[in-house]
Parts: sequence; structure tokens; C-alpha cells
Amino acid sequence: MRRRTVVLAALAAGVLVLAATGRTWVTATGLEGSVVPSATASGGRVSPVGTALALVVMAAALALTTARRAGTVIVGLVMAVSGAVIASTAVTAALDPAAAAAGAVAEVTGTTAPAAGYAVSAWPWVSALGGLLALALGVLALVAGRGWARSRRYEAPSAEPVGDAVVEDRRRGPVDRMDAWDELSRGEDPT
Repeated sequence: MRRRTVVLAALAAGVLVLAATGRTWVTATGLEGSVVPSATASGGRVSPVGTALALVVMAAALALTTARRAGTVIVGLVMAVSGAVIASTAVTAALDPAAAAAGAVAEVTGTTAPAAGYAVSAWPWVSALGGLLALALGVLALVAGRGWARSRRYEAPSAEPVGDAVVEDRRRGPVDRMDAWDELSRGEDPT
């Protein structure tokens, strides 16, 4: 798989998780001692780490565009770990809605009493899917990233010639008048 495909897919995974954490994950109904019939808990409230790690995944995707061999390994590892944490927190929230909505229920009722019923939406599963995608792409960057073509676009220019190369370069003389001025600017004698 090409680097560009991995970068775009990782950006999509991050956007997917961000979109999912902005939605309602758990709705608690049958609240004792409350005039409000239900309380809702969004993904950002249930799993604030998911929102933060979605941004980490997107930043890692952008970092892959300029990373070299060791950088690709580090970025792939960060992306894989972030995806695993996103997926695990989303699945935990979906499987234990009482714990996920406890803060929202307590805010509405003023007590820690559980609600009579909980409804889990599909959004935690969407977030988990985005996390698993980020995990897979991070592992792919770890494994296949070593073979990706390196871009010279972000490399520093090569160093000035040294030793005999400097003497050889000076014997040729400046190619044009601007080269002579450039040599003077560097403190070199173009003669």
C-alpha cells in the first residue's frame, strides 16, 4: 500500500472518530427523582480520550508525509496505540452503558442512583471502527513503511564541498556573475 493511501485513510479514520464522539452514545431513561425523563451522554463526555486521540491519529497521518525510516516506525507505533485505545474505550462504553452514562445521570438527578434503562446508539461502534482502522494503518506503517519511497523534498541541501573538491570547484571559476557575488557573500575569494 502506498504512503498516500495510508495517510488519507488515517485522516479519514480520525475524522470518523471525531464525528462519532460528537454524537449521543448512551441515553438513560427512567430517572428516579428527576423531572427530566432522560439523560444523554455524548461520546466526547463518555470517552474524552477518544476525541484527543483522534486528533493524534490525524497528526500522525500528516507526520507520515515527511517521516523517514525511523520516523515512520515511531509514527506508526503512535498511530497503532492511539487506534487501540480509541477502540477499547468505545467498546467499553458500548458494553457498559450504566458506567458510561453515570456522569450524565448524576448531573440530571443530583444522585448516583442508576437509571431504569439504557439505550446505546451505534456511534460507539462507529468510533471503535475508526479506532480499529487507525490501529491497522499504524501497523501497516510499521511493516510496509520501510519500503516507501523517500521524498527529497524536505531534505536539507547537501553540504559545501570540502578539501580537493573546493580546489577543483574554484579552478572552474564562477559560471556567471551571480555566482561570483554569491561567493563574495559567503566570504570566499572568487579569483
